[in-house]
Amino acid sequence: MAGNLTKTKRRIASIKSTKKITKAMEMVASVKLKRFKNAHENGIDYLKELEQEMGYLCHAEKEAIAKSGKGHISHYQRENEDAKGNLYILVTSDLGLCAGYNSNLFRYFEEHFDKGKDTLAPIGNKGLTHYSREGDYQIDPFLSEIGLSVERNDVLARCDKIKKDFNRGKYKKVILVYTHYKNSISFIPTMETLLPLSIELEDKPYRVYAPELLEESPNKLLHRFLPSYLYAKIRATLVESQLSEQASRRNAMENANDNADELLNKLTIEYNKARQGAITQEITEVVSGSASSN
Repeated sequence: MAGNLTKTKRRIASIKSTKKITKAMEMVASVKLKRFKNAHENGIDYLKELEQEMGYLCHAEKEAIAKSGKGHISHYQRENEDAKGNLYILVTSDLGLCAGYNSNLFRYFEEHFDKGKDTLAPIGNKGLTHYSREGDYQIDPFLSEIGLSVERNDVLARCDKIKKDFNRGKYKKVILVYTHYKNSISFIPTMETLLPLSIELEDKPYRVYAPELLEESPNKLLHRFLPSYLYAKIRATLVESQLSEQASRRNAMENANDNADELLNKLTIEYNKARQGAITQEITEVVSGSASSN
């Protein structure tokens, strides 16, 4: 009986210690969640406007070529048909303990990736470690060097390499795979084509009577603004991915705390019953001993 009491008491102490850790991690994740949510909300409007301008330039270039009957649309609007496969930029986390955040993303990504043709460029240690261990994935680690950093110079340098590789016809398409933040409890694995540009033009009423005036040709402007667009898109994706990661980790730690409370209640009841049983047994033994001596 005494052995069971000691064992239960140790389990209670162990769970309380673990709960302190998970509670601290939940608080840290909550703080980071707020920070990344603010960063995401501050940057999303800029990205949307930039995407619309890029979409307008693509549309204007096609219209200009259709009217003149000369030239070809920019190669940034066309797949590289002679290329072997696509480049997949997969954004995962650097750390674990974030529930199904990475595993859901892995399953979604593997449904689309062709091991014989495509190339993987992982961002985040979890993705790099996971697929390096698999051994049959063609990996280009140039993006993994920056991790989840959103420093402008780091991201711009990688965007320039993506642009040059696509220019050389190395890949048919460049595709982003990341986790879209829907709300604090819903995160959706998402895939978007980064290159060639495939942005739907939003129908804005003012364009009917006040279309944009372009000082240079749409083709030149596309080439000029593409690095800024790639930077804004990848940076926004990194921020949104980290937002989803922190939300997922906070939920995981919250669930861990709830489970710890439930288990503590169960063990406390079990401990109290065992302790009461031990006390009752001792009283019975004392009474029995006293009665036999009389």
